[in-house]
Amino acid sequence: MNVKLHLTPTSFKRSDLADNVAVVIDVLRCTTSICAALSAGARGVIPTIGPGEAVDMWTKLGSNLAILAGEREGVRIENFQLGNSPLEFTAESVGGKLVVMTTTNGTRAFVESSQAALVLSAALVNIGLIADRIVAEGRDVAIVCAGREGGFSIEDTLCGGMLIDLIAAEQRGELDLNDAGSLALLLYRSNKTAIKQSIAQGEHGRYLTRIGFADDIENAAAVDSIPVLPVLQDGRLVLEQ
Repeated sequence: MNVKLHLTPTSFKRSDLADNVAVVIDVLRCTTSICAALSAGARGVIPTIGPGEAVDMWTKLGSNLAILAGEREGVRIENFQLGNSPLEFTAESVGGKLVVMTTTNGTRAFVESSQAALVLSAALVNIGLIADRIVAEGRDVAIVCAGREGGFSIEDTLCGGMLIDLIAAEQRGELDLNDAGSLALLLYRSNKTAIKQSIAQGEHGRYLTRIGFADDIENAAAVDSIPVLPVLQDGRLVLEQ
């Protein structure tokens, strides 16, 4: 199996993913929040690039069917009902609703990956199911790290490395990795006993702590705590049946 890890969503062409499973990772916090929303009973999550597009989609769907969620610089966008903390996505806030979401990094990565044969939303909280689904699919894999503002993100790369490690264990054979994938695997294996600490000490982790979201780091670092399988279908992330 060929596995390419992309440290940012800008390192490939959309058409490159046509026959691949694309796995989007944004540990802090988009893909963690998507898992939380779907686990809480949301009908789906619609990733959009910008606030304007999100508002247009929400208006089209109607406030009785949809809710707006999003952040810029880690903070809830003005006039949006929810931000991007996984702790906000509860049965009371999103149950039975479509969540129209825009985040600084994660939702753009879904748009960039949308031409893949299968698009999955991965985080540490659901990584075991993601690995199982990739092995069952049997296609080549593109792991897309959302990164932070166009740059490298330690938490996304660490999660990507853990995913590669799990796939390799299930495959019982060598994977054909690109250099970024080998780097991610080394990062994970060097830090697998200190995942939460590594995330908390990273640039984004430190920033979220400063602005009052330290609990989100604890939540996002809880491996396999939200075992759901979000897949992108017709522009919406839904639970695979």
